[in-house]
Amino acid sequence: MNDFFGVGSSSNVFDSYFGTSSNSGSSSFLTGLGDLKMIQSGAYKKSLKAYYATQKSNKSDENGKTDSSNESIKDSGKADSKTQLSLVKSSSQKLYQNATALKNKDYSKKDFKTEDVLSDVKKFISSYNDTLNSTKKLNSYSILQTAVWSTEQMNTAEGLLNKVGISIKDDNTLEIDEDAFKKARTSDVKALFAGTGSLASRIAQKASTMANQSNNQLAVNSGKSFYTMRGLFT
Repeated sequence: MNDFFGVGSSSNVFDSYFGTSSNSGSSSFLTGLGDLKMIQSGAYKKSLKAYYATQKSNKSDENGKTDSSNESIKDSGKADSKTQLSLVKSSSQKLYQNATALKNKDYSKKDFKTEDVLSDVKKFISSYNDTLNSTKKLNSYSILQTAVWSTEQMNTAEGLLNKVGISIKDDNTLEIDEDAFKKARTSDVKALFAGTGSLASRIAQKASTMANQSNNQLAVNSGKSFYTMRGLFT
C-alpha cells in the first residue's frame, strides 16, 4: 500500500529534509538547508508532522501492538479536495511537458544562442512555480514528499542556475533575470537543460510522478467501495 501512495521509509523522508542520510554526503546537507526554508515557511509542516507520526507508530505497546499513525499517512490525501488535487495534476502535467520540451531542444547547432531557449526556460520556470505553489495547502504526504525532492534538485543545481541568471527565492520558487540569461555561457545552459540526466530531465521525472500521484489520489477519493471495520466489502 505504501508503494501505491509513493510513501517510502519515513527515515529517508526525514533525511531528505535535513540532509542527514549516511549516503548523501555534503551535497545532500546543502540541499537539506534549502529544503529547511520550506519547513520554516510552514509549507510542509504537515509532512514533517507525518514523519514524527511514523516514529510513534514504530513503538509497540506492552501488548506488542502498534498504533495507527502509518494509516494516517497513507490516508493523508483523502483530506484533499478534488479541486486541490486537480490543480496539482494539471500543473504538474504542464511542468512535465515544458521540462521535456526544454530537455529535447536542439543544443547541438553551431549557431546556438541562449536566446534560442529563453522562451522555453520561462515556460519551465512558470510551470515549476505553479506546481510548487499548488502543493502548499495539500495534506497528501506522498505528493508533498515529491515536491520536496523536486526542490532538492533545484538546490543541488543552484550554483549553475545562478550563472545563467536564475535564482531560487525564499519560498523555493524560481526567478529569472532575462538580461543575465542572454549573456550566460551556452555551455552552462546546455549543462542545465540538455538531454537525459539534466536538471530539466530530472524535474520532468518528478513532475510525472506528481501527476500520477494526484491522479491516483483523485481515483481513491472518488471510490464508492470500501472495506468496513468488520472486513466486509460494500
